[in-house]
Amino acid sequence: MVSDEPIKPIAIPKIESPEIVALGQKLWFDPRLSKSGGLSCNSCHNLAMGGTDNMPTSIGHKWAEGPINSPTVLNSGLAIAQFWDGRAKTLQEQAGGPIENPLEMASTHDHVVKVLNSIPAYQDEFKGAFSDYTDAITIEQVTRALANF
Repeated sequence: MVSDEPIKPIAIPKIESPEIVALGQKLWFDPRLSKSGGLSCNSCHNLAMGGTDNMPTSIGHKWAEGPINSPTVLNSGLAIAQFWDGRAKTLQEQAGGPIENPLEMASTHDHVVKVLNSIPAYQDEFKGAFSDYTDAITIEQVTRALANF
């Protein structure tokens, strides 16, 4: 490789906690994060279709049509800001938005935490993944896992 190349290859990130990444992957595909129990993150950011839904505008809760299309999530951790308008600075901050958006997943953070805390397998996985796990799953842990995935 020539040292004066203007574009440098992206460094492969070191995975600090594979348990958190695996938990984020499980949450990514879990429709219980949505109010209806029928939509997951992958519904609009389908990893098999380049991290998008390939639609002009995305479809959310109760077939609500969003105002814009879903951006790809591939390499989104390298973006300087999240969402089309840049309103979230980090992936973790972004991860909580669609859960509560009435046109997207239409749930609430409280509901998601309540649902996940009712599932013993999730409690065990969060406990194993997060050193700051006390007696219950938090929305901060959920969004951190999603962002790490």
